[in-house]
Amino acid sequence: MTEDQSTPDDAERHEGEPRFSFTDKRKVDPEDGSVRRPGSTADQGASAQGASAEGVDPIDAEAQELYEQAAAADAGEGAAPADAGQVAELEGRIVELTEQLKREQAEYVNSRRRIEGAAEVAKEAAVAKVLSSLIGVLDDVELGRQHGDIAEGTPFHSIAQKLEENLAHHGLTRFGAVGEEFDPNLHEALMHEDAEDVSVPTISLVMQPGYRVHDRILRPARVGTRGPA
Repeated sequence: MTEDQSTPDDAERHEGEPRFSFTDKRKVDPEDGSVRRPGSTADQGASAQGASAEGVDPIDAEAQELYEQAAAADAGEGAAPADAGQVAELEGRIVELTEQLKREQAEYVNSRRRIEGAAEVAKEAAVAKVLSSLIGVLDDVELGRQHGDIAEGTPFHSIAQKLEENLAHHGLTRFGAVGEEFDPNLHEALMHEDAEDVSVPTISLVMQPGYRVHDRILRPARVGTRGPA
């Protein structure tokens, strides 16, 4: 703010009141962002007040340069035609990446199936191992039934029944009974008796029942057979 000798409002100024004028000395034009050069209208107004012109600030000059570059880029965005070769290259790259993504997705699905299958096999093997360790207990339970030590209605009978039901829930199945046709894949013949009244080997005695989990044989049934010589 500087004191001046005259203002447009001298008619409204009270007598004796000092006269003041305001001069815009900003180096960057607030309307368009351009840097004011020495000799511009604002600088001339400053010179009229006796102020000396100063050099342009480097930061202001750099701001002006960036502003001009951005304006030039905006003006030429829609003017330059698209390079057909570059567009084709980008489209080819998109197709290539899409195919790669499909292959990786298929590989992920296959890997997941293999992992899930391996986990299921490991689970079945673990269950089969535990059930195999309990076969001896089931043999003792069966022998107790045959000798009358586990009579129906007794606490031992209830415990044995619950044990067998829980093991069956995990897939354990007992097989091998008198009168069944002998199958070497399921039965182990420990003794044989010739007989003419049967046309195929048939189980005549069950020494130990067989056990399996689903399609896995934990122990073949140990039996005696009778049939043709």
